[in-house]
Order: sequence, then C-alpha cells, then structure tokens
Amino acid sequence: MRAIEAVTDISVGPRVVWAVLTDFPSYPEWAPYLQEIDGRPEVGASLRLVQGPPGAKPYVVRVPVVEATPGARLAWSAVIPGAAWLPAFVFTGTHEFVLSPLPDGTTRLTHREHFGGLVSRLSKEGPKGADEGFAAFNNAMKDRCEKLVSGLLALE
Repeated sequence: MRAIEAVTDISVGPRVVWAVLTDFPSYPEWAPYLQEIDGRPEVGASLRLVQGPPGAKPYVVRVPVVEATPGARLAWSAVIPGAAWLPAFVFTGTHEFVLSPLPDGTTRLTHREHFGGLVSRLSKEGPKGADEGFAAFNNAMKDRCEKLVSGLLALE
C-alpha cells in the first residue's frame, strides 16, 4: 500500500482543530484541495467532496465516512473520480486526518491517504498534485485555527 502524507503542527488544541475540520460549510472560504464538503462527520454517513490539487479542475466524489472520533480522527474510503464502482483489487484507499495532541497543548495534524490495489502498482506517486494539495490544505487549516483562537475569526 502506498501513502501520500502532509504533517503540520498547529498552535491550538485538538478540540479547536476538530471544530474547524468538521465545519464543512466554511470550506469554500478557506480550504484549498478539499474545496467543499457536504454531509455529516459521522461513521456511515456519505460525504460529497469537491476537490482537486492547486491549478487543476476540481472534481466531485461521494465517499463513506469510516471513522469519526471527535478531536482525534476523521477518515473516509477513497475512490477514483468517476470509478467508484471499481472492485477493491483494482483500487482501495482511505483518506484520513489524524489529530495528535502534543505535550505543549498544540496539535499535530497528519493528513494522509493510503491507497492500494492494481492502480497503486501502476503509479509510484499517487494522484498528480496531491502532495502539494495536502500541504496547502494543512497550511490553510493551521492559519484558520490559529486566527480563530487569536480572535481574528469567529466560528459560527
């Protein structure tokens, strides 16, 4: 199985990061790569994602939430746009956000996608632009969380 990963330390606690991560209606205001998410962060719920790496045309996929542990982890099954019907031996994947509390009260955000199956054997890098997209999303998340805590933003 291959993985794409971006790790960012954020100067706020996991509760704040979780609140921003799951405030899906605000994504169009700040979030690159994952530009829109519709749905609920609950296991078994279906999310509608509008996503794409910087500079690329965004695409829409529907994915099931497989884990939603407040303040700790949000994950969904990943799909290939337009090919959600593919069997697992062709493509399987999990997109996740892991929030790890650090001793100083801050949070390490790990944004990762694991993917496997035949498709992963054909591509050594994963989806084009995903590395940059994950890093851009993490940096925007950091900025939003830290501004929220400093009072520059209000979470509605």
